[in-house]
Amino acid sequence: MRKRITLLSVPVLTLVIFLGLYFFDNAESSSKGPTQPVRFSHKIHAGADGDQIPCQYCHSFVDVSPIPGIPSVKKCMGCHTHIAGRDVEYDFDGTTINIQQEIAKVREYWAKKEPIPWNKVNSMPGYVHFNHKRHIKRGFECAACHGDVASMNQVYQAVRLNMGFCIQCHTQNAIDHEQLTHLKDCLTCHY
Repeated sequence: MRKRITLLSVPVLTLVIFLGLYFFDNAESSSKGPTQPVRFSHKIHAGADGDQIPCQYCHSFVDVSPIPGIPSVKKCMGCHTHIAGRDVEYDFDGTTINIQQEIAKVREYWAKKEPIPWNKVNSMPGYVHFNHKRHIKRGFECAACHGDVASMNQVYQAVRLNMGFCIQCHTQNAIDHEQLTHLKDCLTCHY
């Protein structure tokens, strides 16, 4: 009887661990992103009702580097030396914030000559190498992987960036069989 319980407990325990990891992974990817030191609204800066600033204006390294880069405080101050914000009060995903106070935080980092310590939003495992430059040069929109960031105040990881997501995209966007073989080769992303 004891041996039977032990044999039964292994698959049950495996199932519990699998389900736990599955739901933890899904919960993490659907959260509304990490709290940032400055409440920066992509909706105001890039959205249809906002300034409609293209992604590459602030993430200027995305088409020349494997990583997009986080904008420097200098980039922010290029506009916010003169712009204090249109509305004082703003509904930031259910929380009313004072835009001038948020811009003042940016100006404080500038005065102290410190970078803004942004918290990472999108992440992939260390054994995966994703080259932004390659994808931008092929004409992919940022929203393909990052979701509709222009409609977000608080940026969050909109898509589970896992192998299935990447393989599906590689399969749908391959030009020919030879390219598909290369895009599905493990060493294309795992090197």
